Amino acid sequence: MSPQNTPPVVIGAINHHEWPVVAPWIKSLRKTSFTGRVILVTYEDVAEYVKAQMRHHGVEIVEAKMEISVNRGRFKDFAAILESIPPETCVVATDVRDVVFQEDPTTLADLLDVSKKKELVVSSEGWRYHDSEWNLATLRKVFPTHEARMLYEEVYCSGVIVGTAGALKRLSERIWDLAKSAPSFNGDQVAMNIALREPEFMNQTRFLTVQDGRIFHARATWLRHKQGASTLGEPKFSMLSGIALKVDEKPVSVLHQYTESTAERMRVLLRYNCLLTGVAHRLKQRFRPADDSKVYWKTSPASPPA
Repeated sequence: MSPQNTPPVVIGAINHHEWPVVAPWIKSLRKTSFTGRVILVTYEDVAEYVKAQMRHHGVEIVEAKMEISVNRGRFKDFAAILESIPPETCVVATDVRDVVFQEDPTTLADLLDVSKKKELVVSSEGWRYHDSEWNLATLRKVFPTHEARMLYEEVYCSGVIVGTAGALKRLSERIWDLAKSAPSFNGDQVAMNIALREPEFMNQTRFLTVQDGRIFHARATWLRHKQGASTLGEPKFSMLSGIALKVDEKPVSVLHQYTESTAERMRVLLRYNCLLTGVAHRLKQRFRPADDSKVYWKTSPASPPA
């Protein structure tokens, strides 16, 4: 069986997330023609009403115990789930709070080529570690012994990974092995980049440039634009349509990090009929008591609406 013969499986993980934050992920997916399985790992601090909403949209909920941050701990649980999925099935593993699907992710299976042993796909942020202040600071904090050899390496984002179930299981296990003792919430991305330079994964990975555009990590582009810089041929976000577009004007398949720009976030929420609940949620966050003023995607679940 090849990855193209069956619909892919989409998988994600959340903790502390409230419904207005995660609704665009599943609503955008259901707006495409996708008919495959959707699996969501939920940890202890996800409210029952959020899980009920996800189930209403056909999501399979896998409850798990959080050991460390969701960014890193999810890979341990992804590996366990992927063990039960046929190894040549295409799997699309994504962040949840800042990802929307602009096209049916079934098309992403075409990026895999088992006959050539290309069973993993990652996409670039469009810069190397030494070009990105945030990525470089994280590398130095989390894996300082790897700084010298990673300094001039391209940064690939862990927010969207495509792979066969078998290959993604092995990569997830390796990310977890590296990241579980890392002293940072963001250790998963550096761990993935280190793992991808190891022969086992380097040889079976297809590395997409930012110009490829099928998977678009918008934060890096947004930051470059703020600095008055840009990368030729990278996707752009259209405020008119609310869609991120490749240079050929075709839609990006998966849009990641749309939350970095307030205007773009609001336009995406409008496109997926989530704007009113999203704005109400942000206002609620703003007027929470000072002792509960945490970052919005890490806050403890609020009471379900009456």
